[in-house]
Order: sequence, then structure tokens, then C-alpha cells
Amino acid sequence: MKTKEKSKTNQILIWTEPSNPPRFEGLVFLWNLYQKSTKEIISVPYELEVNATFFRERYLDFIDKVSNIQIHKKDMESYFRIDGTFSLWWMNLSFEKNYGKSDSFSNSIKLSVLGYYLEGVACSLIQVSESTPIDLVEYLTFCSKKVSSLKQTYIDIFKRFLTPRPIKSILPQFVLGLISIFRYVKFCGGIKFRSHRRQDLAEKLYIYDYFFHLLTKENEKEFRSAYWGTLPNLIKENQLEVTYSHIYVPSKAYPTIQNAKRKIDEFNQTSDSKIKHRLVEQITISVLWQVIYHYFKFSFIYLVSVSFRFKPLLLNQELRPSLFLWNELKDSLIGSIAVQNLFTYFTIKNQVETASKGASLVYLMENQNWEKVLVYHWKKIISKKIYAVTHATVRFWDLRYSFRMNLSGYRKKECKPEKIVYNGPLSKKGLLEFGYKEEDLVPGEALRFLGLETLQTKRNQSKQNRIILVFTDYLFAVSKFQLELLESLHLPYRIIVKPHPACPIDKSDFPNLIFEISMEPSETLLKIASIVFTSNVTSAALEAYYLGLPVISARDPKEVNLSPLFGVKDVHFVSSKEELKKSIQSIEKVGIRTKRNLVFFTNSNLENWKKILSGSCI
Repeated sequence: MKTKEKSKTNQILIWTEPSNPPRFEGLVFLWNLYQKSTKEIISVPYELEVNATFFRERYLDFIDKVSNIQIHKKDMESYFRIDGTFSLWWMNLSFEKNYGKSDSFSNSIKLSVLGYYLEGVACSLIQVSESTPIDLVEYLTFCSKKVSSLKQTYIDIFKRFLTPRPIKSILPQFVLGLISIFRYVKFCGGIKFRSHRRQDLAEKLYIYDYFFHLLTKENEKEFRSAYWGTLPNLIKENQLEVTYSHIYVPSKAYPTIQNAKRKIDEFNQTSDSKIKHRLVEQITISVLWQVIYHYFKFSFIYLVSVSFRFKPLLLNQELRPSLFLWNELKDSLIGSIAVQNLFTYFTIKNQVETASKGASLVYLMENQNWEKVLVYHWKKIISKKIYAVTHATVRFWDLRYSFRMNLSGYRKKECKPEKIVYNGPLSKKGLLEFGYKEEDLVPGEALRFLGLETLQTKRNQSKQNRIILVFTDYLFAVSKFQLELLESLHLPYRIIVKPHPACPIDKSDFPNLIFEISMEPSETLLKIASIVFTSNVTSAALEAYYLGLPVISARDPKEVNLSPLFGVKDVHFVSSKEELKKSIQSIEKVGIRTKRNLVFFTNSNLENWKKILSGSCI
């Protein structure tokens, strides 16, 4: 690791503003500014780029230590066992490492950089800028004898703690958990009083996915999904008996679960009798009772056996950064996250119990909590024929994919699929770097990207049209940062924005940007693009890169770089309007590359998937 020598100063400034810091006699940490680090100024976003592997491993080591906490010589997981060996503790937010669910994901990783530079340094004074998050200020009080804020008195800091906060931050976690029981039941469309727990005797294949990437238009009744490409056609041709289980995610096309249920009914009425569709979110009286029972049980255990020892343990020098995650840890055990995880556990268990013995399972792999539950019960009840599918690629900083064997409490094999289907060299490389073994992996065509095999970019037309194609994110804050960069430049380009299906874009939010919104397929839009500008996360960047189009990715210094093209040399990452302008000028000089990049397997014959469906890989 080529990191700068640690400073010996005992005065530190944590600068979280988007502007440059003032002169300071000591060491300055730039929390949200990307620039090259020096001995006096450490840019945390820069360190996470140039020393990414070092700090990723450092952070994962820390999460392992938190996950293996013991109270009264017992692992935390043993206090929260749901069924046999499965524990609610395995589903806590810090363990899941999900950037989409955790408000503290990026800041907790940044803390690993700060912690590295503060090791062995006795800080007499830490100053913070005005916008420093309260959680970070609270953590810093354990690192220094004095923490003060620039341009504010010590009393002003306490006033910030007393200012009105959202009701969620005021109510106790237990109360929020009780409220969330009713909210989740409402979200799922109420209680299903009639339980059709029939045994599926014929199905040989079960597929689990999400319900917001449908390609089926409003008046169409045939199931088509961006996740699976032409795989449903292959299944039909081979007359396989299959049940699709869809996890509902609100979208513009299906804003409520009632809309989704009506679409499911249409699929079932018109499809072949061998193909069935259903939603995972089916709450029965039994499921509701199990959730309420376990929620009260774990809340009592937490209050009596855990609460008095849990937080004090985190004050240990090695675990102290986890204080930054304290609210999320507590929420995962007795709050609304605990309730959501319990509903996930029992609804999926309910469905698995009706599946055919010996059937195969195929599901989208993102290592989310519902996947752990699904694999655990499938192995226990149905079979070990389980295929996890990487539907996009494995991002460097998407820590959900990390697979580490040194966790004493978490029984990895019980929640680990037998085979992981990787869709190209990039995914395979990422999985191996995260700790999976070669024997765990099998190749499969990239179902979401099969159209790229025949897609040709119209270079001359694109150059003449001067079109910037913008792919936004499923988080509005990320999309907002991206579009505001464009808004500030007034570029002489036609700008076409393709929003993420789960996050619509409203033109009125960006009054100074002239752009069009298009819901056309990516393949259609990529044909006319001359530059592709992507959000920090979207896999659309891979499509453009595969085709040889110039790619610019918005890198918000407030967040870690979750781009699937992180580390690729000929991709432009920009954090400011100046960097964006410079990248566009550079691209205009070079032009569009004609060489395609080997990212995916795109054989439209699906030879690899035919082997998977025949079961020859297991």
C-alpha cells in the first residue's frame, strides 16, 4: 500500500463541506472532497480509490469482529435463533453490508481510513466542520479529549443535538418495530385468511426474482423480464414445469402490490399450465403470529440479556468504529428492520415448504437477506440443487458479495448456494477476489445482455447527433447528484435520460437542464448515443463499455465508488462540473472506440444455460 506516512500531529480537522478547507495547523481529513492526498491533507475518497483493496479488507475484517461479538461467553447469534440454527443476527444491516439499505454504509467505510491514520495518535483536539454528521461527532468524542466545531461554540454543538428530528429518530426502536408490523401487512395487501398450502407435485424448477424489471407492456399478458432475457423461451421449448416467485418492489408501472397481483393473475390465466407465477409477499395468519411471537421474544431477550452488555462492548478499541453503526445494529434486533427480516423469513419458509422435493432452485444473487433464508430452507427441505445467478456483475465495493470463512458464528455453508452462475470474465474475477472458489462457479450466458451480441453502434450518426445518453440510479439522491453536474454545464448536446424503473425522474426537479426522458430499451438508445453518462451504480455502464462507447461515471465523493467499471483505465470518473467538462472535451478529441471489450458471455444459443437446466453441473 502506497499510503502517505502517518502524521504525528495531535490536532485534526474533519472537513465534510463540498468546498476547500481553511488553513489549519494540523492534519486535515477531506470527508467529501476528492483530490490527491498529501502529508498535511488526507482525502478520504481518494484513499478509497488508490488504496481500495487495503481498505476494503480492513473494513471487512472489522465487520467480522463485530459479527463475532460474544456476551457472557455466548455468540450473539445464539441469542436470536429463529429455527434450529438460523439466527436473526445473520440478517443485521452491518452483516448484510447492503449499500441500498444502510444510511451509514459509505461513512462507515470511510471511518476505516480515518481509523488507520489515527492509530497510535493521541489527539488533544479534533475540530469538525458544520455539516459533520452527528453520528461521526459522537464517535470522535471517544478518540479525543476535546471535539469542537469550526465557527461554532461548544454550546452550539449541543443545540444541534436538541434541534427537531424526524419522528423515527425520537421514538424507541421497539415502538417503531410495532408500528412496522402494521405497515408491512398493509404493504403486502393485508392478511391472506385462506391458506392454500397445497404441495406442488410436478414442478422441477423454481425461479426467484424481483417484480420491477418486467418488459411486459400494459396490455400484454406474456411474461417477459429483463433479468431472464430469452431463458423463459428456452424453458417453454423444453416443456419444463416451473414456478416463478417474484419479490414485489414498487415501481412506476406497479405502484401497489394490488397492481402486481392483477398482473400475476393475467400471467397465470394465459400461460402454459406448466408455468406458474406468484408473489413472495403472502402474509397468512400463521406468518403474522410467528412474526409477532418472535419479535416479542427477541425484544425480551435483548432487554434482559443483551442490552446492558452490548453497547459497552463496542467501546473496546477494536470495535469502537461500530458505534457509528449502533442505531442500525439495534434496529436489526428490535426495530423495524427486525420486523421486516422476520416477515421475510416466515413468508419464504412458507413457500419453500410447498415446493416439490428434489426440485432445482435458480435465483438472482445479490447476497441479500431473503436469499440467505431461501437457500437455508431449500437445502434443509427440498434439495441442494441451487444456482445463484449474477445478473449484472460483481462490483468492487458491493460488499454484499464478500465471502469470508473466518466467521465463527455464521454457518456459511447452510446459506451458501451449491453453484454460482457467473456471466462473464468480469463477474468471475470479482467473485474469486471476494473469496469464492473456482469449484463454486459455473459459466452462464449474461441473460440481461444478450442483445449486445448483435447490437452495432452507428458511429457516424452518433457523432453527428451529439447525444449524451444518461442512465440514472434507483436512489434519487444519486441521480440528483448526477443530473446536477449536467445542469451546471449547459452543454451543446441533446441529452436523453433513461431513468431506473424504480426511481422516476421529474423534469421540474431540474429546471435549468434541457433533456428528454425515454423509457425505450437500452439497446435502442445505445445505437444513437455518442457519450454515455452513468450513475455510480448502474450496470448500464457495462453495456456501453462492451460496445466501445465512451463512458463517464458520476462519482459522488460522499459515497464509495460502486461503479461496475471501478478500476477500468479508459473510463472517466467525475466528481465535479470541471471534471465532467474536461472528460467530454477529452472524449471529443479521441472519438468512439470501435473495439468491444470482453465483459459478458453473449451466446444467444444459451449452451451454458442448457447444461444448467439439464442439471449436468450438479
